[in-house]
Amino acid sequence: MPFIHITTWPVKDENAIIKLQEDVTFVVHKNTGAPLDKISVVISEVQPSHWADAGVPGNHKDFPVKSRRKSYEE
Repeated sequence: MPFIHITTWPVKDENAIIKLQEDVTFVVHKNTGAPLDKISVVISEVQPSHWADAGVPGNHKDFPVKSRRKSYEE
């Protein structure tokens, strides 16, 4: 049955992770009719240095700006 894998940067609030798992399970159940006990939600946390957008590592000091670039000339 449904297996949902969410990848995110580390989350400091364990309650936020639990709430996310509950909410995702609810939405999948509501929209697919899958039994609750057959829905799995896995959350993997990735260190910012192991994550890149537009080729820019998440721990780069200019990540918020550089990760939005559209070309290497920017």
